[in-house]
Amino acid sequence: MTTLYLAAIAFGVTLLLATLLLGGKDTDHGDSGDVGAGLAFAPVMSLRFWVFLLAFGGGAGYALTRLGSSELVAALGALGIGWTAGAIAVLVVRKIGKDSVSSGVETTELVGTTGTLTLPVGPGKPGKVRVDIKGRSEDFVATLIDENGELPTGAPVLIVAEGERGSLLVAKGEM
Repeated sequence: MTTLYLAAIAFGVTLLLATLLLGGKDTDHGDSGDVGAGLAFAPVMSLRFWVFLLAFGGGAGYALTRLGSSELVAALGALGIGWTAGAIAVLVVRKIGKDSVSSGVETTELVGTTGTLTLPVGPGKPGKVRVDIKGRSEDFVATLIDENGELPTGAPVLIVAEGERGSLLVAKGEM
């Protein structure tokens, strides 16, 4: 059994180092509907779970064996500690992922904000609007909702709605 524990440690640590150094993504499918409602909570669908199970479970089994525990006690201890370590790792990463804030900008978030035209816009003539949001400037295709003339480059506009394919519907803004 000692060889099995050492192999588990080696494999788990190798996978852990590879994911840390290579920046690998976890194939965590625990929250998806693809695995069915019965396994949605189970951490076994995560690569991260198996990495921690092997590394920590192997280490615990090896340590318990070296301390003179019986094979049964070492195997149960290895399984319990490995499972716990893997489950905790998956839960921590899921919690961090749910609480993290995205810096991505959705066009629906822009409704009600103002921007500045970088290309003129008119009836039937799309232009471009620059919007400052989340600490950066983003450019979007702008379509004028007013049929009364054209707005020049540099004009302030109010974003009133999301248009087709991520474009923005704009109206003349206040100066």
